[in-house]
Amino acid sequence: MSDTMHAGGTVRHSATGPHQPVPSQHVPFRTGQSAGVPREFAHRRAMEDVLIMSWSRLDDDHFSLAAQWPYDHQYFTPSHGRHHPLLAGETIRQAGLLLSHAELGVPLGHHFILADLVYTTDPERLTVGTGPAALTIDVRCSNTRMRAGAMTSSRFDMTIRRDGRIVATGNSSVTVTAPAVYRRIRGERLSARHVDRPLPAPVSPRLTGSTHPDEVLLTPTDQPDRWLLRLATGHASVVNPANDHIPGMALLDAAHQAARVITAPDNFVPYAFRTEFQRYAEHDIPCVIEARRVPSAIPHTTTVKVTGLQGGEPVFASTLTALDERP
Repeated sequence: MSDTMHAGGTVRHSATGPHQPVPSQHVPFRTGQSAGVPREFAHRRAMEDVLIMSWSRLDDDHFSLAAQWPYDHQYFTPSHGRHHPLLAGETIRQAGLLLSHAELGVPLGHHFILADLVYTTDPERLTVGTGPAALTIDVRCSNTRMRAGAMTSSRFDMTIRRDGRIVATGNSSVTVTAPAVYRRIRGERLSARHVDRPLPAPVSPRLTGSTHPDEVLLTPTDQPDRWLLRLATGHASVVNPANDHIPGMALLDAAHQAARVITAPDNFVPYAFRTEFQRYAEHDIPCVIEARRVPSAIPHTTTVKVTGLQGGEPVFASTLTALDERP
């Protein structure tokens, strides 16, 4: 079972109705938020977390989107003059969700089961400027299955460009389930929610690359390459209290933090990130995060594999690769 992402809480349906694609939109870039993309289409609670600005259909399975990356986001904080490594993954996630709702007939309130999220970036083109970075995203859908006018599964391949130059490429595969099916899948866990409670001590923010202890997702164990997942209060951008399980982006961030800790004192900034989800990460079961260096196929790079387990069963596996620091 793979991870799921869905919009929680009350959602506002578009004027065309919850089961109809809404018209394509062309919206100029605006600093700070997306004026033309409903936050529900990106499955985000705050408009400042919506990265997609507009979209248009080019043909049956080909789309063009405009997006922007913030230069001063509270959570996706730039590091060493470059955009946060998770922004490319979050952009791919939001683009796939938006197109599913706006162009492929998926009603709001349906649930997205994410099988994988894979992307590679060009570190030299991630430089942060004095304002939001304007991006274009070329999206092609494949292996798309439809039922009664709504997508039930698809693969999204994306190329992200900035000033006409490729910044990142990536893909994700998703399956969509209707609320009734999801209720059967989740059973009694459907009512599970993240509960705010005193958190165990975090790993040092200096090691994880976090700006504040509230953003650290790892708590130490008696082994240097093993931690317990802690859902910190500073994760409003990746943790939705309405979710009945731990969101996939929180797991990606935990993997990123674990890779940084195990490679310290080097400044591990992944340019390639591959994650596969095996099952739901539950709120009420300790999630063990393990990390280890693995051989890298590319010279002058470091690769780390991070896994998450609950009750001894695999939840996700991430492979992260970073360029070695120059002497």
